[in-house]
Amino acid sequence: MVMLSVTQAIPAQGAVRVRHRPALVVASAESHLEPVQDAVFFRPFMQESGLSVTHRAWDGSLTELDRHGLHAATADTWSLVFTEDSTIRAACMDGLLVRLAGSATNPDGCGVPGLTTQVVVAWDPTWRQVAPQWGDFWDVVRFPGKRGLRRDPRTTLEIALMADGVAPGDVYAQLSTDAGVDRAFRKLSQLRPYITWWSTPQQAASILAHGQVLMSSAPSDAVMMSPAQGRRVIGVSTDMALSYGLSWGVVAGQVAARLGQSRELLHFIVQPDRRDNFTTHYATTPRPDAGHPARVLPMDVQFWQAHYATLSHRFDIWLRGAG
Repeated sequence: MVMLSVTQAIPAQGAVRVRHRPALVVASAESHLEPVQDAVFFRPFMQESGLSVTHRAWDGSLTELDRHGLHAATADTWSLVFTEDSTIRAACMDGLLVRLAGSATNPDGCGVPGLTTQVVVAWDPTWRQVAPQWGDFWDVVRFPGKRGLRRDPRTTLEIALMADGVAPGDVYAQLSTDAGVDRAFRKLSQLRPYITWWSTPQQAASILAHGQVLMSSAPSDAVMMSPAQGRRVIGVSTDMALSYGLSWGVVAGQVAARLGQSRELLHFIVQPDRRDNFTTHYATTPRPDAGHPARVLPMDVQFWQAHYATLSHRFDIWLRGAG
């Protein structure tokens, strides 16, 4: 368990633009990282290349990516996207991202790894100093109050099973069966009246910072890098966290000249010295308590590639109260 001060890692400032040159557009579902990315990647790139870079918020949906890629007007075309690996892979398989040169760790060329983070249990430590676990998350009798969960089956179904006593290493074997999926949704139904849903890392950090929930699932880096507002201290437990990767992707459908510039920006970002500089400024995943080694579940990208459509449909039905 660690206590985190809710502060900004680097002062926010927009990427500098150059007049009369169309800006390269980087769309991200991780806007809390923009100040660090500006400082480490985009502003140095602008100074070196003379090209400008601007940000766009992205909800992570493939529909929105398609509107700004293959079916975009020239002025609305995105250049790069940055989001979790499961979304990058799905977009790549649908032809919405350019396949890049493969590697031993990424043979199909779907995106370039950017960093790894975790979804953790985060809570208001004014009511409890001892770190809660996912089982405590469901105990509204002992710990009454709202809970925050992601409005997406990814991470949410895994958490439901771990709260129901499934060991992290057995979660995906369970979710691969009808009985395991039913079990996860039954567990979610127990908590339904107490859930405050979040859709982006910033929303997860915000509902915690403003005391809207007693505890929440939340990306650890979003909590650590959230602007100082509302409640200033948030507790984070890495036990039974879900680790997942975030990657860069080049948007398909760009004209040749702009595609070349987008590739140039990506090449600039992935250079080892710049990635090391990013790591220096980035608020890394909190260290677990040395006396209680954390159990961590890596998200299974292949599982979600195979099952996301089906489980997302069922999740939507459940959200409407019909499941």
